[in-house]
Amino acid sequence: RPLVIVCTGRPRFDIRALATGRATLTTLRLSDLTESDGASILVAFFGASAAQLPARLREVIVKRAGGNPFYLEEIVRDLIAAGVLARTRGEWLCTADAAAVDVPTSIQGILLTRVDRLPAHARRLLQEAAVLGPAFEPRVLREVASDRAGCDATLEVLSKAGFVEEAPPRTEQGPGVERLFRFGHTLVQEVVYQNLLVRRRTELHGLAGEVLERLRGTQPSRLEDLEALGRHFSLSAHRLKGAQYLVSAGDWARGIYANEDAIRYYEQALRTLGGCEGGQAEELRVCERLGDLLDPAGRRDEAHAHYEKVRQAAETRGDQATAARLYRKLGRLHWDAGERERALECLDAGLRLLEGVTDHIELAHLYQEMGRLAFRSGDNQKAVEWAERGLGQAERVASHAARDGEDAKEAAAAMAHALNTLGVALARLDRTEEAVGHIERSVAVAREHGLLNVACRSYANLGVLYAQLDPQRGIEACQTGLEAAKKIGDFGFQSRLYANLAVAYCALTDRCDVNGIQAAQAAIDLDRRLGQVDHLAVPLIVLGQIYQCHGEPDTALAYYREALSLAEESGEPQLLFPCYDGLGTIFLD
Repeated sequence: RPLVIVCTGRPRFDIRALATGRATLTTLRLSDLTESDGASILVAFFGASAAQLPARLREVIVKRAGGNPFYLEEIVRDLIAAGVLARTRGEWLCTADAAAVDVPTSIQGILLTRVDRLPAHARRLLQEAAVLGPAFEPRVLREVASDRAGCDATLEVLSKAGFVEEAPPRTEQGPGVERLFRFGHTLVQEVVYQNLLVRRRTELHGLAGEVLERLRGTQPSRLEDLEALGRHFSLSAHRLKGAQYLVSAGDWARGIYANEDAIRYYEQALRTLGGCEGGQAEELRVCERLGDLLDPAGRRDEAHAHYEKVRQAAETRGDQATAARLYRKLGRLHWDAGERERALECLDAGLRLLEGVTDHIELAHLYQEMGRLAFRSGDNQKAVEWAERGLGQAERVASHAARDGEDAKEAAAAMAHALNTLGVALARLDRTEEAVGHIERSVAVAREHGLLNVACRSYANLGVLYAQLDPQRGIEACQTGLEAAKKIGDFGFQSRLYANLAVAYCALTDRCDVNGIQAAQAAIDLDRRLGQVDHLAVPLIVLGQIYQCHGEPDTALAYYREALSLAEESGEPQLLFPCYDGLGTIFLD
């Protein structure tokens, strides 16, 4: 069932549910209440007494609320706290001249007025709670509170005044776990927090971080605890520690393919590191991780800027392996943008940096990338040679790496990519069975090490090869790959898999009119949005072929011509051939 969140503050939801596709987030925009609605709410608040309140006062309350039910409620609370509205013998009465009643013009003013009326000790505790966030645990609040002994009693005062309330139990909450409190509204927490002196905020954030470390440890078992530690320390005097926790949160989110959240954590870490002395090395590591995520998310220019920053720093300090790795990643960006010469220049630069180096994993990556580019340029034999070199290098590195370590995972990624490139090149040389075997092995290696992004590429190629042998398996392979690409948020692979699905539907089933056209159009839309000039010609050609087969030559002609302009710019033979072939047959007809 879809998860629908309706709120006026910031929603909180289960990141794991969204990451695994078990929930979707739907936003509903609610229109403002009418004045009649506001009057009805006053009746709900005061019952029959509402009619006894001065008409002028009711009008001011409704108008100042501006159609927002929360504002209306806070205005009423403020008037009650000020003694303007009082309950006598079961009825609500106005105790002042309605014309002279001062109703604050902003919700912030209303809330601050209410806070100022609190006793000093309650106001201080509310400020300390605001630093902890919209929701907080009383035991954490007790540790940061100025008056620890009186914390529980004061919390009850704040609860009765409507500033905070007990939150529903969490699903993972077991026996003996303390209840959770939250602010009655996020805006209350924000207003109180923003009116704290910066020095006091900084001090409280540091204290809160230290308390959480004692309670949760330095390697907590929940993502929300990592996030909280990162937030508190990054806003304290210990900014570098905060950035490190935020990076760990980003790594965690990335590990479960919640890439949007990972990007958010990494960007927060970068902002924090910007003002940290001694955080330059950590900043560069975050830049590269951000680049890895921003590229598949369609933010290529930002990814390029992050990669270039890391590359320049690596070359400055003489770190050749890191510089070579960044040249490879920059080369991939240039290739996807249709900049073939710049892509090859980057790969050549990376190989030159590693001249004389043996058994380094970056050599495996560079070799297989050279093979991939050779394949895309139409030189299949050269692609086989490069891919085999890459595979051999990756297997040597893997043989020396710890089975479950990061080196083994990196070697597995290089092996899977090399097997993929080797497979597609062999397929072009009419060695189909060998090709299928290599790409199936590529899928197995990638899945074994949890490399869904690598597996997506293999599924895309496997779908094409299966289509020649077993049509249904071809469709299933594309659908499996598409599901994985959506899970990890890789729009580039989604486009490729949609294009392959379109071909499979039209060549192998009777669902071309609906499924085939929809899949091809989805690929085109993604490529245009991402600026994937490298791939855009493919779904354009597919759609041209579909309309040509359906007897719509004028529509087909437009798609072929746009594809041809892209193909001739890149000079890629595997794109030029179907363009010329399609145009030739249309003009012949």
